[in-house]
Amino acid sequence: MPPTVSGALNTNTVGNNNAALGNGALYSNTSGGANTASGYQALYSNTIGTLNTASGLQALWSNTTGVGNTADGLNALLRNTTGQYNTAVGLGALSYNTVGEGNTASGQQALVSNITGQYNTAAGLNALFSNNHRY
Repeated sequence: MPPTVSGALNTNTVGNNNAALGNGALYSNTSGGANTASGYQALYSNTIGTLNTASGLQALWSNTTGVGNTADGLNALLRNTTGQYNTAVGLGALSYNTVGEGNTASGQQALVSNITGQYNTAAGLNALFSNNHRY
């Protein structure tokens, strides 16, 4: 018998086409659809956000209504709430982003301090670490 995953899609009511694997993955989702969460508390706070993919411990943890985000790595896009179309790959990449959109960060802590900046691209360890600007 496979082990039971506790709290995955715990509050889902009408959301469809979601996949969750891990303790607390997509825990708060109510009507968000087409989301994929893999890892402990990945996409934990998501309620109505759609088209998001999170892989890694607490990846996209704070996302509530954000759309089209991809986070891969421990705490990647951790604080994102409503930001859209961001991509973060690497430990802590874009972890302080809350509402910034269209950002791409690849590498450990790349764009880590970005909160509201938009349309930035950073590649490499600590790349654009302190950036919070548009373009």
